[in-house]
Amino acid sequence: MVIRRLAVCLSRPLVAMAYVLGYSLTLAPACAAADLSEADFLAEMPTVLTASRLSQPLMDAPNSTNVIDRKQIEASGYHNIADLFRLVPGFHVGLKRGWAQSVSHTLADEFARRIQVMVDGRSVYLSTIGGVRWDTLPLSIDDIERIEVVRGPNAASFGANAFTGIINIITRHPDDVVGRMIHLAAGDHDHREAWFRWAGRSQYGSHRVTLGDRRDGGFTYQDDDESSRIFNYRGEFPLSAGKSLSVQLGALTGQRGEGSVKRVTDLPHPQDVESGHLQLDYQHDLSNEKTLNLKFYFNHLFTEEVVPTGLQPGSYYLSDLLGQRLHMEGQYTQALGETARSVVGAYLRRDTVRSYLYWNTDEKLNADSWGLFGHVEWRPKPAWLVNIGAFWEDYELVDKRVSPRATLHWQPNPNHSFRIGISKAYRNPVMFEALANSIITVFNPDGSELVQSPFIISSGAVKPESMLTRDIGYLGVWPEAGLTFDLRLFRERFENYIHLDEPFGGPAECPISSTTPSGAKDWCNKGGSLQQGFEIQTRWQVDDRNSVLLNHSNLQIDSSMAEARYSPPRMTGLHWMHDFPAGLNLSLSQYWIAGFEAIGLGAIPSYSRLDARLAKRFTVDGLEGQIALVWQNLGDSYTEFNGSFPPENVFDSRAYVHFQLDF
Repeated sequence: MVIRRLAVCLSRPLVAMAYVLGYSLTLAPACAAADLSEADFLAEMPTVLTASRLSQPLMDAPNSTNVIDRKQIEASGYHNIADLFRLVPGFHVGLKRGWAQSVSHTLADEFARRIQVMVDGRSVYLSTIGGVRWDTLPLSIDDIERIEVVRGPNAASFGANAFTGIINIITRHPDDVVGRMIHLAAGDHDHREAWFRWAGRSQYGSHRVTLGDRRDGGFTYQDDDESSRIFNYRGEFPLSAGKSLSVQLGALTGQRGEGSVKRVTDLPHPQDVESGHLQLDYQHDLSNEKTLNLKFYFNHLFTEEVVPTGLQPGSYYLSDLLGQRLHMEGQYTQALGETARSVVGAYLRRDTVRSYLYWNTDEKLNADSWGLFGHVEWRPKPAWLVNIGAFWEDYELVDKRVSPRATLHWQPNPNHSFRIGISKAYRNPVMFEALANSIITVFNPDGSELVQSPFIISSGAVKPESMLTRDIGYLGVWPEAGLTFDLRLFRERFENYIHLDEPFGGPAECPISSTTPSGAKDWCNKGGSLQQGFEIQTRWQVDDRNSVLLNHSNLQIDSSMAEARYSPPRMTGLHWMHDFPAGLNLSLSQYWIAGFEAIGLGAIPSYSRLDARLAKRFTVDGLEGQIALVWQNLGDSYTEFNGSFPPENVFDSRAYVHFQLDF
């Protein structure tokens, strides 16, 4: 790569920005001759699929969108997928347990029910209790090609539950990783990983198979260890001219540590976990301007545990939770002349749950939904672009809803894009919120019933949450400086917050229903808030060996909810990657998180964290590999999600070693 010319003045905006944010930052200006053309730099700007279901340059996307590419994924040194979202402005990552990660955007809670997460377009959002069980995804971080992250509501493209953002994890094509790979990792807290991947071609298509074993000891003061065995397959099959089929399979089995020594009704015990999926994607290129895509997938997640209690020696209760999703969809994309494109489609879905603890029955419960969606991109003039889309859906547990969005872009030249937009999004209640009939039955060691207590009984009156969002965006690039700047200003009206009554003994905050037993809690809509703020990301390719990434978000909340500071008011991340000669790489990531009060989890103090990775690539007898040392939190211990006092989830300094060999 040709070294880019940078004048001293080009380093000053970053220094000034860091000063305004309240942090000291020293960046030595790099001045060198450069002749990298504008076309070369713009060719590096990614296209995205997740914002509108159309393949678009970032400049044209109707939402602020970030791409975490393969280089960033590797340089981070993270072995948990959820940790990667520390690289995105406005996203908060927290751990309630060693294996229980929460990824949120503007609304932080343990389950993060308000973000839609997909893997290759397949939703992994849980229909049971909501959110994502990141620890149950049968996916290796080595098999991720890139991640597209939409910052803000995207229900107009992917329906309810794409409420405050959307994450689409895009895996690596078998043709891009042909050969074999071994990846071993070990480190503090009894962390151990072993991965093997094979990818190759046959006369019928291309294949990628990954096998893995992952173990971790969790937090020091919790019983939250993890063990998982993982299988993942992706096959790509060309059928005939313009037709192709993609097949994906995944499975995971393992155990998790659960419970707490502080809760007499939930003492430490193991949780058995099994998850799996099947996904089929069919594409037919009808012409250069028309494409038909069909998708089918089936998700399965089952957890089971025998929960010991201290009510009586040997007493226990059973906790099992089955969640399944069967989904079919089709979409048709076409060009509308030379200035417009459109995509239209429909989906059918069945969510299935079963749990005696959560719904007081051994029978499966089903909830069906279907919907229609469409999006039009129109360029009436070279400098103007219009994006209009909507998603209509019918979910049998609530009324029908339409989620619309409209944006207007002004692009005075290819390097700068200004956007203004408005959208309406909804989050449907998950089945535990809409249909809960949770009764805890404690048994004696001989199987006789000791006590039965109603816990959460839904009255069925809960409505979807809603979000009206107005935002302004700007994306600018300066090719001669290797600089990209992304800004989002937003104002969001959040209403109908789905709230659970206070614990036993506290005030009843939901209207008392005649169907709710005395002492039980219920779900209801209570309160809302006005959220406004800004998010920025600056990428600076200093030269062919150095790159800098600066993220910052500022969030102001005016809320009628009890936890009025439910997300960090300020978050900043500063990342530096440097390539030394002889295949040596160094990356540093510094985070500053302001204190807040996550929903239902108590106050979380401000903290900072420094992560580092030092890696060396090598070649032996024609085999390529690398060894890396990774440090997380090179500083004082801090509290992640604070569920108790004194806190049990204290994140201390940790070190890991990674060894990878490709052959």
